[in-house]
Amino acid sequence: MKVLSLAIQNKLLLAILTGVASIVSFQVWQYNQAQYEKRMRNAKNDCGVYIELGEDAVRFSPSLKAVKYQNKILPGLEQPGINSESADPGDYVMILRSQSSTLPPNAKPFDDPFFTSLLNKETLPKTLMVSVVSFDKSKKQATVESYCTKKPFVVDMDNLYERSQTIDRNLKHSGFDILF
Repeated sequence: MKVLSLAIQNKLLLAILTGVASIVSFQVWQYNQAQYEKRMRNAKNDCGVYIELGEDAVRFSPSLKAVKYQNKILPGLEQPGINSESADPGDYVMILRSQSSTLPPNAKPFDDPFFTSLLNKETLPKTLMVSVVSFDKSKKQATVESYCTKKPFVVDMDNLYERSQTIDRNLKHSGFDILF
């Protein structure tokens, strides 16, 4: 009888511990899910800000408009490491001239429709502001970070532009209408 009573107590204790463990496990899962959703919201917001910064750079720069919409490289256009004194890590405008997507194929966006749509070649690509981590001048490539991707990715330096173009000051005063 004593053995039966002990077995019932052990099973009851085991059932209680199993219930507590599953409640704690569910709460941990809920917490992790909330943290993931918060990270995704923040990443979407940050990515959207950097897309807007890139689009603004093009909107206010006749020379960058020529690159994006007409695929024209005007003499005097400043590109880091190519024809600009600056080749330092920092923020640059990325316009993929040879691609028809916002991100290059080697970029790994977050697993979310908003981010994966940036690899879509069927929609009008957006211009993105990226942060250059390092330059490899021998390969004419730069490693860049973006709030739109999980990890840094490599882009050709031909696709990076100074945010503020000196040539634009000269174009605005020359009466030269390169676009619209």
